Amino acid sequence: MSHAPRIAIDIGGTFTDAVMQIGAARYTAKVLTTPVNPAEGFMHGIAQLLAQTSVAPADVALITHGTTLATNALIERRGARTALIVTEGHRDSLEIGYENRFDQYNFDADRNPPLVPRALRWSVCERVDYHGQVLQALDESSVEALIERIQADSIQSIAVGLLHAYANPAHEQRIRDILREHFPDIAISLSSEVCPEIREYERQSTTCANAYVQPLISHYLVDVRQRLVDSGFGCACLLMTSGGHQVTIDTAAAFPVRLVESGPAGGAILAAHIARTLGESSVLSFDMGGTTAKICLIDNCELPLSRNFEVDRAHRFMKGSGMPIKIPVVDMVEIGAGGGSLTRVDELDRVTVGPESAGADPGPACYDQGGQGAAVTDANLLLGRLDPDHFAGGRLSLNTQAAHRAVQHTVATPLDTDTHAAAQAIIEIVDENMASAARVHAVEKGSDVTQRTLIAFGGGAPLHAMAVARKLGISRVIIPRDAGVGSAVGFLLAPVAFEVVRSRFTTLAQLDPAPINTLFDEMASEAHATVQLGAGEAPITQVRHAYIRYAGQGHEIKVRLPDHPLTRADRDTIAAAFAKAYQAQYGQGIPGVPLEVLTWSLTASAPANESIRAAPPPAPVKTSESAGQRSVQMPGADIAQECAVIARANLSPDTSIDGPAVITEDQTTLIVPSQWTVASNVHGDLVATDRPAADDAATTSGPLAAIQRQVIWDRLISIVEEQAQALIRTAFSTTVREAGDLSAGIFDLSGRMLAQAVTGTPGHVNAMAASVGYFLEAIPLERMRAGDVYVTNDPWLGTGHLFDFTVVTPAFIGERLVGLLASTVHVVDIGGRGFGPDAGQVFEEGLCLPILPLFEQGQPAEAVMAIVRANVREPDQVIGDLYSLTVGNAVGCARLVEMMNEFALENLDDISQYIITRSRQAVLDEIASLPHGCWDNEMTVDGYGEPVTLKAQLQISEAGVSVDFTGTSGVSPFGINVPLSYTQAYASFGVRCVIASTIPNNAGSLNPIEVSAPPGCILNAPRPHAVAVRHVIGQMLPDVVLGCIEKALPGRAPAEGSSSLWNPMMTGGPGLLDGVDYGDATPFSVTIFHSGGAGARPWRDGLSATAFPSGVRNTPVEITESIAPVIFHRKELRPGSGGAGRYRGGHGQSIEVAHAQNAPFAIFALFDRVDYPARGRNGGADGAPGVIRLASGKILKTKGKQIIPAGEHLVMELPGGGGYGDPAERESDLRQRDQDNDID
Repeated sequence: MSHAPRIAIDIGGTFTDAVMQIGAARYTAKVLTTPVNPAEGFMHGIAQLLAQTSVAPADVALITHGTTLATNALIERRGARTALIVTEGHRDSLEIGYENRFDQYNFDADRNPPLVPRALRWSVCERVDYHGQVLQALDESSVEALIERIQADSIQSIAVGLLHAYANPAHEQRIRDILREHFPDIAISLSSEVCPEIREYERQSTTCANAYVQPLISHYLVDVRQRLVDSGFGCACLLMTSGGHQVTIDTAAAFPVRLVESGPAGGAILAAHIARTLGESSVLSFDMGGTTAKICLIDNCELPLSRNFEVDRAHRFMKGSGMPIKIPVVDMVEIGAGGGSLTRVDELDRVTVGPESAGADPGPACYDQGGQGAAVTDANLLLGRLDPDHFAGGRLSLNTQAAHRAVQHTVATPLDTDTHAAAQAIIEIVDENMASAARVHAVEKGSDVTQRTLIAFGGGAPLHAMAVARKLGISRVIIPRDAGVGSAVGFLLAPVAFEVVRSRFTTLAQLDPAPINTLFDEMASEAHATVQLGAGEAPITQVRHAYIRYAGQGHEIKVRLPDHPLTRADRDTIAAAFAKAYQAQYGQGIPGVPLEVLTWSLTASAPANESIRAAPPPAPVKTSESAGQRSVQMPGADIAQECAVIARANLSPDTSIDGPAVITEDQTTLIVPSQWTVASNVHGDLVATDRPAADDAATTSGPLAAIQRQVIWDRLISIVEEQAQALIRTAFSTTVREAGDLSAGIFDLSGRMLAQAVTGTPGHVNAMAASVGYFLEAIPLERMRAGDVYVTNDPWLGTGHLFDFTVVTPAFIGERLVGLLASTVHVVDIGGRGFGPDAGQVFEEGLCLPILPLFEQGQPAEAVMAIVRANVREPDQVIGDLYSLTVGNAVGCARLVEMMNEFALENLDDISQYIITRSRQAVLDEIASLPHGCWDNEMTVDGYGEPVTLKAQLQISEAGVSVDFTGTSGVSPFGINVPLSYTQAYASFGVRCVIASTIPNNAGSLNPIEVSAPPGCILNAPRPHAVAVRHVIGQMLPDVVLGCIEKALPGRAPAEGSSSLWNPMMTGGPGLLDGVDYGDATPFSVTIFHSGGAGARPWRDGLSATAFPSGVRNTPVEITESIAPVIFHRKELRPGSGGAGRYRGGHGQSIEVAHAQNAPFAIFALFDRVDYPARGRNGGADGAPGVIRLASGKILKTKGKQIIPAGEHLVMELPGGGGYGDPAERESDLRQRDQDNDID
């Protein structure tokens, strides 16, 4: 073992942790972080370590440093004034983002503004395609034109993010060269170096984040290096990255975005090292502090690395609300569950915990620093799990009475229970939240948590570890030595390493090894050069991976490549490795679908120093003995128990302790419930094992019985989210994997929806709720067998048109049918005329499957599969999506059965009645507080051939809310008609956006909302009327309903928006162009998803280029261009298109697209808000109408199939949202902001 001293410094938001390792001896210090100048806290921590030892600065061999400085700069917007240079026509990718709302029922689902405002996003003339082929050479004069602007705007840092620069970086590099001639000292970040991967929004977001923090981080690191030199240190100082690697100061200064989330990486490194030391092949790392809990799944002692995460979330911990960062990062999930997490009781009398936190100031109520809310720490104190006189080693006394008052006021009184039961409820819910997060994370990774060992560290984790473990079915828990500074200890174990990632598309069957080997040689040279800077003469090894998927899917699986230059013979080996990994993750492969590789990675690393746990810690001062007794409420127990209280320092390796017991140390407290045994190993870790009772099902009585129903309800919601995530990760169509056009839900045996996934779109979810009833009519429960899967795309039995497949899977426990899982996706093609409105009857629109078995007792219905494959234009994608639906439902079934076994549920009858009754009553209670009466609204939209009038009368009464569409136009002779189920879906969504919007969606919450439309009107079209593009009219219905609501509840509803998605299908190929010659151009069929502006809210501007009411995401330009021969010449915001008002409507966007091979192609137009734009409200102006035309000027029809001539460009000007309020009342700063950003 090396005895040379090594230091690790982890700078957090509140504290800076310092660790020095000298052989087996370890010294720790915790000092306050110094936010104004973090270098001072850094040096203070080192000074405290040196003061504990006789080590001189010159004796230290290495310093490893992790910091939150980059993260905090992004969140607090304390970075450099940054400009972004992009490809001409694509100025706004950074702001348009995904074009979706991350919280469907919340009008305020706004992300934080981009780091680079529109005024500082500049374009240059150039273009390359996804192969890296130059389509337009860089116009260097367009770069030179930016010189004056850089000076005038006092730019401090520049990001360059050109389209497809990952495939050919030459233009970005030339831009840097030109700018360097004029600004030799300015920071310049190239997307081809920072994030050389496909998807323009994520790549530009990552590059801008790097540029934004680069000057700040560079200055800080120079300061740290100088301070170390001045203090006598001669060793290297390496920086910890988010991917768990150490890099030099120079590398960190060049790529500071890789320092984001470096602290949590250290904790995961420690967990991986413990797993390796103890021979644990599969672990769950559980890090719980004061504000968050972080969960990481580690297999084979290797850190799991991802390439995607978010920072600066506008809605804390809400997925999708933040800034996407695409770099190597330790793959973990973070939720708002910590000791300071605050609790409340919601409208359904459910206890919620987090994500809001009391923080360090004022902290939980028991800190006696003015905190009024009830936090997790307050509940643990009331349950006897914490000693009020010895918290944090006695440095802080806890006020039990303050905790009592807070829990009484916040939870006990609203629930009409005592504080003890309320405290139990708080702990039970926070434990369930953490366990649910682990389950969802595991299913996203295709992993099982039950066979893992849980490694717990952080101040809060030992209090909750065994309860969480029991919920997850885990029977072994490890609490390491020095858990309170676990991340800093992990830094000492990190290798000096660097990962290089490149996107180069190829199918596996057509893999040409030569260019890929050349690519790997370039990557290896870059990675080795970086590692050598910090590793010196140490040996360097490399590992190579490919990210592979079935052709058409959107999510890849990481597959390790052979350790030699690739040959054609390796294709079979790689295919077999992928098949094995896919089978392990999703249960079954997909026959007959080719494989494609999108991304390649190479990691070079020097060996880590793994000797710091090789020797035992100092022996305990005395043998294990109790420091006393106290009454503690243990997890799962109905009454408090007298427990031994034992100091961890007194435990020796030969001692075991049976629960119930409490093990204390300065940094944390370990709660050992009954049926658990704890022992200390030679490394000083505490190892706990479960001793399950004969009947270990979670049956409870007394106070926990009531809260258990909430836990089960929360679990059902978690299960459907797992179901949806599995579906997205295995889906083939861009409509599903990129846009998220899907739904997922759990139903009882009566066909009542109990829970729906947050992921998805309202039209699918609410229509699917009715669809399951039709399945039960067609296939009685007694005919269902385990392994069966049923399918339909019948518009009147499913979700409204033939493009949507709905799949229902029965869930069995043994031979007992217990529930139903259902999901829906929009597939890319269904034959017939294509995705357009030109058909007169549904028979022309494509293949229609009645309710049929898709799988029977686990075997695919080959006849159904053959019929589908023979009748669609993209058989691999459609068949693949059918398999994906099956996989998602299978995941849901498995989790449902696990949950029912855990809680000893024979059936779902009782919990179903509880959920539905409680939800229905909560909605009725809110309705009772509203004014009662009737309100009318009318809206005219473009229709097809003639306008369509939509009339609604909304009535609010004690019975609920009813919406009647009497007076609406009759059925259309074209495919814009709407089946009643889809009308009900979107009309009820409009109501729920304002009324009872926080109540989870299920049969109970939907029951008080009744929607009707006269048979034969366009909103209740009978068979066989054409319905292919029913969304064009259906997605207008929330605007109609909100118009009624605004009259009933002034100031609650936004103005009208663009509403209907602009999602045309584009296609080309022999016989598809009405006689026009297609030549030998590449055949294709692709559907794109894009949005206009949303209506202004009564309190805020409308969202620009954002889908409402649909919940789908857009399809990225680079992805669309990689799967179809099209070129997007322009896709950016449409200035001035939002209606004026006190609050402006959201802007639409301008899209210009052409065939990449100058061939003709067809577009199936399905656009609205062209003749009748979105109307303003309360004096606000209308939004700009949409426009559909050729670049040469010819105006096209808004509906129907049309041919775009060879060489022409299709131009779509998407409509803006209406304004709200008098434009004269608009605040001057809002006007100025629009002017500054060229958007007014």
